[in-house]
Amino acid sequence: MDVIKKVLVPLAFTVYSQGVFECAAQVALTNDAALIVLSVINSRDIDSVETIVALGYDVDAEHYVEAIRKERKEKLNHMAEAANIDKGRLKILFKIGKPVDEILKVLLKEAPDLVVMGTKGRSSLQNSIMGSVAEKVFKKSPANILSYRGKDVKKILEKRIHF
Repeated sequence: MDVIKKVLVPLAFTVYSQGVFECAAQVALTNDAALIVLSVINSRDIDSVETIVALGYDVDAEHYVEAIRKERKEKLNHMAEAANIDKGRLKILFKIGKPVDEILKVLLKEAPDLVVMGTKGRSSLQNSIMGSVAEKVFKKSPANILSYRGKDVKKILEKRIHF
């Protein structure tokens, strides 16, 4: 593998996101690399908000997107502080669309040397091996991907093999 100078970490801002971010931050710090955080606001969610608006409820997609961005930026600031990441090393991207498509577009545009990605996303299904977004990105990514495994994976394995 080439020298790692740029690390991309797509975050779904789920319970696993803190661990994924910490892993990516550690790789970036160890390699003196830039860290790009990508947050994709799913267009499906925005479509749902617009459907609610059409039914006469007092919400709108623009405010919804802005609230999500603000909330995620605050969470990310806390994660960056906890990981001792210099803000000058951090680049934050917000995209709207289908998560797989947006992640792959950013992969092509930013050309990171490494992607750090969790295996579980929004659904966090306990017995699934990998989430659908992660699976599709793993199959199509032109960059190397480091798969983050949460601490619960070890506990599940120990139970299965009675360790």
